[in-house]
Amino acid sequence: MTNPDRFLGRAGVYASARPTYPPALGEWLAGLGLLSGRVTDVGAGTGLFTRLLLAHGTGPDFAVDAVEPNPEMRAQLETALDHEVKAGRLRVHDGTSEAMSLASASVSLITAAQAAHWFSPAPTVQEFRRVLVPGGRVLLVWNDWRGVDTPFNAAYREVVTLFSREDGELISRVPEQELPALMPGGFKTQAFDNPIPFTRERLRALSGSVSYLPSPNDPQFAVVGQHLDTAFKNHAVENHVTLTYQTYAYLGRLD
Repeated sequence: MTNPDRFLGRAGVYASARPTYPPALGEWLAGLGLLSGRVTDVGAGTGLFTRLLLAHGTGPDFAVDAVEPNPEMRAQLETALDHEVKAGRLRVHDGTSEAMSLASASVSLITAAQAAHWFSPAPTVQEFRRVLVPGGRVLLVWNDWRGVDTPFNAAYREVVTLFSREDGELISRVPEQELPALMPGGFKTQAFDNPIPFTRERLRALSGSVSYLPSPNDPQFAVVGQHLDTAFKNHAVENHVTLTYQTYAYLGRLD
């Protein structure tokens, strides 16, 4: 996993502001019978996708291993989902996609939500092969507001582009033509609408959770907030704006 330290100092805003995932995605996975065994959520962050897995997983053999290298995010996850840990449905591990600290052939599904664009494909696939049971599956998920044509999405993009600290196109998700490097056995795609309402405070926090924008302890963070406040004022209805995401789910195999 590339540079997990870039999210240090962002765990609080990440937990409070990042978009959740649509229940329809969990229902789709459950309908395919993928949430009845042991699942590993890699790059679990503060547990936003872990929650979706836990909400839709069923059966005596279901449990989730959440793997996260960032200690601040891992602590947020463990605190928020302590009841699931105590119930035996969740275990939390310090690890990466290349070294998950799990037993070989121990899980039936590996998921990575908003994380796989940080993975190095070759060592990641090697580790996935080690951990998955024969016939196990891989699910890669991203929430992406880019390409969704709404007035507020356009206004948000203007602000993000102005303050981005990345060269070229903003990091968002692995392009589909590059996904075979992570799922060499092929994959199928499913997309879900995911409109997320934001208050002004949550919108400001969202910018602080994004690795290519100034962090909350950066002096420029307040300047970004001022620009977002203007965008919010221009588009708010009943004290919130809607940033419209598409949730892309790629379900595949290694062989």
